[in-house]
Amino acid sequence: MYRPEHWAFAGTGLCYGDLLGASGHAFGYEVDGLEYLIRDGLPEPTGTSGAPPGLEILALGMSSLKEEPLDVPLDDRFLSDDDAKYVAEILRGDSSDASVDRVKRGAGMIVNFSRGRGEVFHAGSCEWVAALLRRDPMVERVTANVLTRYLGGA
Repeated sequence: MYRPEHWAFAGTGLCYGDLLGASGHAFGYEVDGLEYLIRDGLPEPTGTSGAPPGLEILALGMSSLKEEPLDVPLDDRFLSDDDAKYVAEILRGDSSDASVDRVKRGAGMIVNFSRGRGEVFHAGSCEWVAALLRRDPMVERVTANVLTRYLGGA
């Protein structure tokens, strides 16, 4: 959690550095993020990230396309290195160890930005719904805040 004062987090009791959605496992695989840097303890999109103007990174978690260490038996791994090789091939033109090393690290993010009269809130994880099904109270509160705001209640 980097910007707990944001309207989406009202009523959660979260503070800077806290975890959101840990009890419901809201952050898992297939996460969305962008290139960022940390300035004064807060993440900001880089100028080359492709982020729209005014985008705020509210929260983020580290992600990986490759499970390490490699001495873990293949049957005990959650991930192989297939995704990392695929992304390296697309982004770097080959799936060499050096290219995989360049693409294997990332981050999933919760972001918010306005565009014209509209607004976007994105909680970049496919496991958000699973956390709702697991009745994670913080994920439920954030979801309620977003629905209330976007359905005209705030």
